[in-house]
Amino acid sequence: MTRAILVFVLLFTAVPLSAQTAILRGRVLDASDLRPIQAATLTVLESGAQTLTDETGAFLVTDLEPGLVSVRVDVLGYESMLEAEVSLRTSRSTYVEFRLERRALELEGIVVGAPAFRVREASPVSTQLLSAAELRRTPGGLQDVSRTLLSLPGVLGGVDNRNDLLVRGGGPGENAYYLDGIRIPQINHFATQGASGGALGLVNVDFIRETEFFAGAFPVRYGDALSSVLSIDNRPGSPEGVRGDFTLGATEAALTLDGPAGDESNWLFSVRRSYLQFLFEALGLPIRPDYWDAQFRFESQLSDRDRLLVVGIGALDNFDIVPPAPGDDFENFEIASRVIDNDQKSFTVGASWRRLVEGGFVTTTVSQSRSRFSFEDPGDDGTPVLTNDSEEFDTRFTVQGDFEPGSGVMMAVGIEAVRSAVGATVFQRAVPGGILERDLAWDEDVALYKLSTFAQATIDVGRRTKFTAGLRADEVTALDQGFELSPRASLVFDLGRGVTAQAGGGLYHQTPSLIALSVKDQGAPVNLSLRQQRNQQLATGLAWTVNSGLRVSAEGFFKQYSRVPLLVSDPRVSVSNLGGDYGFIGAEPLTDDGTGRARGIELFAQQKLLGRVYFLGAYTLSWSEFAGADGQLRPSAWDRRHALDLTGGYRAGGWEIGSKLRVLSGLATTPWDLTASEQAYAITGRGVPDWARIGEVRTPSYMRLDVRAERRLDFSSWNAALFLDLQNVLGRQNAVGFAYTEDPAFADRIRPIDGSGFLPTFGFSIEF
Repeated sequence: MTRAILVFVLLFTAVPLSAQTAILRGRVLDASDLRPIQAATLTVLESGAQTLTDETGAFLVTDLEPGLVSVRVDVLGYESMLEAEVSLRTSRSTYVEFRLERRALELEGIVVGAPAFRVREASPVSTQLLSAAELRRTPGGLQDVSRTLLSLPGVLGGVDNRNDLLVRGGGPGENAYYLDGIRIPQINHFATQGASGGALGLVNVDFIRETEFFAGAFPVRYGDALSSVLSIDNRPGSPEGVRGDFTLGATEAALTLDGPAGDESNWLFSVRRSYLQFLFEALGLPIRPDYWDAQFRFESQLSDRDRLLVVGIGALDNFDIVPPAPGDDFENFEIASRVIDNDQKSFTVGASWRRLVEGGFVTTTVSQSRSRFSFEDPGDDGTPVLTNDSEEFDTRFTVQGDFEPGSGVMMAVGIEAVRSAVGATVFQRAVPGGILERDLAWDEDVALYKLSTFAQATIDVGRRTKFTAGLRADEVTALDQGFELSPRASLVFDLGRGVTAQAGGGLYHQTPSLIALSVKDQGAPVNLSLRQQRNQQLATGLAWTVNSGLRVSAEGFFKQYSRVPLLVSDPRVSVSNLGGDYGFIGAEPLTDDGTGRARGIELFAQQKLLGRVYFLGAYTLSWSEFAGADGQLRPSAWDRRHALDLTGGYRAGGWEIGSKLRVLSGLATTPWDLTASEQAYAITGRGVPDWARIGEVRTPSYMRLDVRAERRLDFSSWNAALFLDLQNVLGRQNAVGFAYTEDPAFADRIRPIDGSGFLPTFGFSIEF
């Protein structure tokens, strides 16, 4: 360890011995039909280097100094565009793709100069675009997409050791994820079946070119989600030859390779291996999480009009529990008793064919996802408490078209056919003091079809206004009432001087989880009468682009939930209050009589790194409430009134130092039923919530300061990046919840669940 630290310090302070150069390449396209734009002027602001695009829209700039730069594109008839934080390296060329909006003279002034902020016309509210550099640098983010999103307004997390995305008062199962246009069921290792949250990120950030995140009011092309949509676009492989990146991070080691496959094709591949199991063993914990994951991307430009893209992502998750040794802490015995053995396998493979047509383009995708879940809780008395061996399948075929039928009018249409299936063998034991009245056991295969279509139009209305309206129709065949319509609309109005007002909203629906639809009780299916869960959303606000790198905004939102699943065994309990722990939810008889609402105000300011300083400041005031069969709204498990996130940093030369301060008010929790918990504890090692007092207890306020330092080194044909990440540098004990315990050290039988303490980690990346 001493030698490793010495090597790290020497590399951290090393200075390259000679000047090096980097290459910038990319394409400039028309956003409406993806056709190349010729003779566009590309300028690297820091050096003043310029070039023009050729007839294919391509550009190439050589002999650049490595580091972060800002790149602007200008061309007559289009809005100028500025891309901040473009990372230039000596090990490979850097690819940037610009999609320019056509300039409408009557809308001139809706931007200030060429800002580094982009807003999709079809979704002008509640949307954020994040670059690869922004994803990597978040202090405490561990290069994990989910943890980076916590810096945005309206996005909360659960506990420190999980990646739950709680967006605008919604649960972790209300989000949708797309990878290069292919829908994937989850983005985390050790995911919670039926809710999608998990422990650690599955997506390799070394692949990512850009992410688009919708915190709500997303357009009709996205369905089967209630709270948010995360769309990730990956970069192409290097055209110069095989290139690579080896990264040793806080929890894993990763190898990424990419390169050309002929003149018009390229590929990427990565594999990652965790070493969490060794860390947990060193810490003396009885759990051993262990995972592998892999990801690939193949792209081929078949012709001037046709592009083929094939992507894949998969994971192997193994979770071992080691019996504590005599003399171990009482807490270790409780952890080993209450934690579920959780093994998973998952993969998604998909292909996308994009064809340029007159006035637009058509994208056809086909994909399949499979997820295998193996859960087991043997019970402290030797009789299993639960077992779940299930596999979920999802096969999708989608055709979407984007067109510009006339000046000032954009159209989007699409159809989708999905076959979803689950094969589940489940046993759940009715324990004394628990919710279930009798044991549940079933072995069932369920298949259903989801058929969807949508149409949407974005229209220039007058000089300063753009209006978008769309309608989505969804049919789920297995449900007794499976057909739903989802109208949605948005509006953006230019107030002048860089200020815009925007609003969006509509109806949103989500199908019950596959594990819920598989449930049988006494040999009969019990959940096929569930309807699609629904919420009505409205979001509105103001945004001010102060200058090319600074934007401030304020938004308010309101969400009204209906058809929320409730437990038949205890109709006070909403499934919307579950899903923040490992295992699965919804695997029991349900009704859909629940309701809920979420509302709040968000303030956000962002300074892009155009010079030496970057900053993100987000404040959210929100309420999240759900009701059982009695109709009484109570604070949900995601109700945290105040959330303040301040992230900033300074960059000079190859150094970057950043910090993130997160201050949260208490999270609503449900206290424990001490009598029922005492009965259940002897078998499960866990307590039983007092569901008559949902949301009555709150955790203490939470404060955490993370600091990150990074040093980049550029050599003739390779680069190195070294980072030091200090989590919770104040060493504050943040109680993120409460557990029932029979540890004699806690006379009231309530043990605070502490978040992460002070945790220093370091890592490095070698790019070659």
